[in-house]
Amino acid sequence: MPRRHSLAQRKSFVLALHEIDRFWGEVFPDEAYYDLNYSDLFTRMWLAGDKPMKKTDLYAFMPRVSLRTAVKYVQRAIVAGLLTETVDPADRRSKRVALSADLARSIEGFIDHALTTFESGPFDRDVKRGT
Repeated sequence: MPRRHSLAQRKSFVLALHEIDRFWGEVFPDEAYYDLNYSDLFTRMWLAGDKPMKKTDLYAFMPRVSLRTAVKYVQRAIVAGLLTETVDPADRRSKRVALSADLARSIEGFIDHALTTFESGPFDRDVKRGT
């Protein structure tokens, strides 16, 4: 069982989440990408490293949508240039997909902002004062 936290800590956490969501919207101003499924896709691809992955393997990174919707989401990100698509050299019938260099930098900037928000964001002072 997790330990219980003060009301001030809980509020600070929620405010930090709101700030992180706000920043995601700044990184991805197109409303289509202000979606938890894209967050799952992009951050899980980032976690997997910079090697191109089989296109079909990406669909598992969006477990809350149907396969059909996942296919559409991946294709939309490819068309937008957020993901790069290449022919798989081992199986020329398949495609490999990777984060574009710009998207990888954006994801890292987002992660850095999120970490900063939780570590030393404007919400910590409220918790330390116990408000």
